Amino acid sequence: MRKWVVVPLTAAVLVGACGRDVQPEATAGPTSWDPCSITPEAIAATGLDPTYRDEGWGEGIIVEDWEICTFKPLGVSVPYFLAVKSSVTQTFADVRRDSLEFEPRDVALGGRDAFTYRRVMGRSAVACNIAVDLPPGVVVFTVNYVKEDESDPCAIALTHATDLQSALPVAVK
Repeated sequence: MRKWVVVPLTAAVLVGACGRDVQPEATAGPTSWDPCSITPEAIAATGLDPTYRDEGWGEGIIVEDWEICTFKPLGVSVPYFLAVKSSVTQTFADVRRDSLEFEPRDVALGGRDAFTYRRVMGRSAVACNIAVDLPPGVVVFTVNYVKEDESDPCAIALTHATDLQSALPVAVK
């Protein structure tokens, strides 16, 4: 007798569950590529210190739209740092339209749209950026000089970006 009670009760629960009004759930948007996922081998191959990487914007600083990882050349007293930033909410076009940029110049970077630019950052910073189109977002390589040097930060940024382009994910179009 117990078997007959369990079967109709189980069937009623299953039918009731199937009849529920189910609302669609939002799907997650694209996730940012993590610049700190660049391998130590790739960092070493471009002449930077494979044991050094500074992840994030700094203690207590949150920048919602961007992921960042910073690398440096070998040695203690280094002339510059390379920051690699990634965003899926900012686009290549957004970066190109930024009014704080100057000296923009289109460059070739392995078949991807890219351009170099400088940015107003303060009187002591000497920097150059390379924005790379990575739909649905953008990746920016930035060389920030911290010492007086005659080197061209744009040439150095382009060298590192060229060396590291194989570490970039495939663009989603």
